Order: sequence, then structure tokens, then C-alpha cells
Amino acid sequence: MPRNPKKTGRKTEAVKVVHLARKEAPKTAEERVKALIESGKPALERAQAFANETGKNLQKQTKAIRKDIAHRVSDLGVRVEKERKSLGRKVEGAVKTTLASLNIPTRSEINLLARRVEELSRKIDSLKRR
Repeated sequence: MPRNPKKTGRKTEAVKVVHLARKEAPKTAEERVKALIESGKPALERAQAFANETGKNLQKQTKAIRKDIAHRVSDLGVRVEKERKSLGRKVEGAVKTTLASLNIPTRSEINLLARRVEELSRKIDSLKRR
């Protein structure tokens, strides 16, 4: 291969490439920065689109998670209320059994006796008036 490139008439091929590169290359630092920004725009736009899509997906997931948590908390509240009522019935039954075994009247039995005493008092009062 010869050292000197073949001349094509006016200039060599290498000189043409250099001149073309200089002609197309930005001349000032500002132009270079603008060229870099322009060349990075597609990547930046893709990154922004990805960030926006990711943000939307996160919002959807957050909404779904909050809805799921609210549903679970509601279910838990219902279950706690059922268990509280069940425990109340069991304690009440245990107290009644204990009072009965100790021969102690319950509140309802005392209230019933109080009503009977009032009825009897009214009957006695009505008999006295006769």
C-alpha cells in the first residue's frame, strides 16, 4: 500500500473527510453543548416517559394496596366484634354458673323479685282500702 493516498483530482479522500468533519462539527462551546443536549433528548424523553409510567404504576399499586388494607381492617373489625360478643356470652355464662353454685341470685332474678314485691304491695294496699 502506498504511503500517499491516491489523489482524486482536487483533494485526497482523507482531506475530504477532515474538511467535512470540521464543517459539520460545532464551532463554539455553546454549539457543542446544544449539540450534546440535542443528541441526548431522545434518551431524556425515554427516561421521562419511563419515570412517568413508573409513577402511574406506583399510584395504581398504592391505591390497590390501600383498598386491600382498608378491606382487611374492616374484616378484622367485624371479627373482633364477633369475638368480643362471644367472649361476653362465655363470661356471662361462667358468672351465672358461679352465682348459681354459690346460691347467689342474679341481677335479673333480683329485678324479678322486686317487681313481684311491688305487685304484692299494690295488692295489699288495694285490700287495705276495702
